[in-house]
Amino acid sequence: MLFRREKSPIALDYFKMIRTFMVAPGAWPAEIFGEKLSVLVIYHRATLPYHTSLIVVGELYYIWTHMDELGFLDLGHMVITTLLGILTAVRSILPQLQNYHKLLLRFINEMHLLHFKNKGAYYRKMNDTIDRFSSYYTKFSVVLIFMAIIMFNFAPLVNNITNVFIFETENYTLEFSLNYQYPGFNPTDYFTTTSIYNVYLSYNCAMMVSGLDLILFIIIFQIIGHVYILRYNLENFPWPKNKVVFKLGDISKYKINESITSEMFDAEENKEVRLKLAECIEHHKLIIGFTDDLSALFGPILAFNYLFHLICCSLLLLECSKGGYSEMIRYGSLTILIYFQLIQMSVIFEMLGSETEKLPDSAYFLPWECMDTSNRRTACIMLHKMQYKISLKALGLAAVGVSTMTGILKTTFSYYAFLLTMGD
Repeated sequence: MLFRREKSPIALDYFKMIRTFMVAPGAWPAEIFGEKLSVLVIYHRATLPYHTSLIVVGELYYIWTHMDELGFLDLGHMVITTLLGILTAVRSILPQLQNYHKLLLRFINEMHLLHFKNKGAYYRKMNDTIDRFSSYYTKFSVVLIFMAIIMFNFAPLVNNITNVFIFETENYTLEFSLNYQYPGFNPTDYFTTTSIYNVYLSYNCAMMVSGLDLILFIIIFQIIGHVYILRYNLENFPWPKNKVVFKLGDISKYKINESITSEMFDAEENKEVRLKLAECIEHHKLIIGFTDDLSALFGPILAFNYLFHLICCSLLLLECSKGGYSEMIRYGSLTILIYFQLIQMSVIFEMLGSETEKLPDSAYFLPWECMDTSNRRTACIMLHKMQYKISLKALGLAAVGVSTMTGILKTTFSYYAFLLTMGD
């Protein structure tokens, strides 16, 4: 498939922003759109899963060697950062898959509403609305992501400056945003290098954990736009232009000389109806097919996400509530980002499901009684197909939606209450 840059959605401002921040770790594979990448970026992407896994090993080794020294909240910090490292390693595999590249190409070249805006006023209106919302949403998400990165690494820096240069605290151990250790390697011996390196690790984690979700949500916004357009086309289906008069006297069983006026499509109109029905069916098939491919690709990632939220959300609440001012700075933005990710993921997918559930009702608006027998059969088949609810499932099992989110939040608060008693 040739990529048509002059008509490409990647010229939109929010895609430019995504490209700027996410091309290096590979969340946005710019090479499939004809861009050339440096050898350093290519090497970085290829080694990111292994590199992140090595950091996870270092964190586990640190927990093992310092278990007797770690306090309750310190251990919670190590569990959170280790799980974030595992999540980053797992998610960094996805952008390297050919199926991910094919899906993005299909999305940019076929599914984006920019390619449909010239088909009518409502298409254009929906495209402009989704683009405007996607732009605001991208800017807000990027600001939140970088706030979490800055605050997470800023708190240890402030503590180090305060205790070393201001109060000159004796026997003070330098703090890092991420703690890891290997046999023969102590990060304190390379404090400056390790601190800068931790910021780099935080950036990779943010792009893989939140950046990939941002791209996924923008795709979902476009699918919701398609559903709105399909519903509009069904609910505003053209009616017959002329009325047909039936004389009851012409029917042998009726002996009265009366007439009934009814709206029926003539032969020429039935041909147009057949084309419009075919267009609606193809549009629905396009939405269903793309959503199924999206679910197959992101299903395992979404399942792992839910598992991460199930464990980490309670620990983040514990760190924010039981820690001091430094912990609030470090974990405040991160907690907001993680909870925001869980809520928005569930709500957006719930919106997609609820809008597709309205498709059968929209199909009932069709003037099927005015069609000929052939078109009525087609309308009936289409109505049957639209009973299928479009939704994404984690590993094909748990539906991604508000009910799953509610269950996770309830479990989170239960775990949080239990951890509070352990901490005391």
